[in-house]
Amino acid sequence: MYTSFQRFFSQLKIGLDHVFGLIFPQKCVSCDKESVPKSKGVCFACTSKINWSKPFEKEVNSQILQGVNLSNVHAAQGLFYYSKEGVEQALIHSLKYRGSWKTGLFLGAKLGLSIKGMEYETQLDCLIPIPVFHRKQFDRGYNQAYYIAKGLSSITGIPIKQNLVIKRKQTQSQTKLTSEKRRLNVKNTFLASEKFKKLKSIGLVDDVVTTGSTLSEVCKEIINVNGSIKIIIFTIGVARIE
Repeated sequence: MYTSFQRFFSQLKIGLDHVFGLIFPQKCVSCDKESVPKSKGVCFACTSKINWSKPFEKEVNSQILQGVNLSNVHAAQGLFYYSKEGVEQALIHSLKYRGSWKTGLFLGAKLGLSIKGMEYETQLDCLIPIPVFHRKQFDRGYNQAYYIAKGLSSITGIPIKQNLVIKRKQTQSQTKLTSEKRRLNVKNTFLASEKFKKLKSIGLVDDVVTTGSTLSEVCKEIINVNGSIKIIIFTIGVARIE
């Protein structure tokens, strides 16, 4: 489990990052040139290059739903298609590998704005960040999905509930695995709380969706607890399948 000791040091890392951010100007995570607002992480010029998807855009929505393929999952919203060597990749990499948790807040807020005023904003009981294994969270200092959810919540007001799903073991990186190996890699990895029995509708929040194997496994565990629950998926990047 993610202990209080580990949680303390994770928060310490984030606190130190905030202090250093006040002292040293932050460069754009994509072009590494322009100084940018510390809450954003990317300059205006690079932001303008991102091809943001429309709210619940059919192509993006369909790809995620086909990957998860469960009747309890009613809709999905992806912020942009994830492409290698683009601004999108730089944003995701800064969030996952360069300690830029503020990028998660920025992108999560963009997600929130994309659904502002829609029915899902008022229908969801809570947001559930997809968990990472506690050792990886300790090494990184945070769970990137939590900060995406936090940014989304800051716009919509939908509350976040952590620790309702836990990741029980460390798994191999999904990056270079085939679809079938991705599915097997995460099988029986997650555990859902009995507290899901009291919820009617939730939003699952993740960073990037490729084949949907991780989200599918998490959804199955939740549905095993509450077979009638309604699930909406929110993600930053959607990897285009050629």
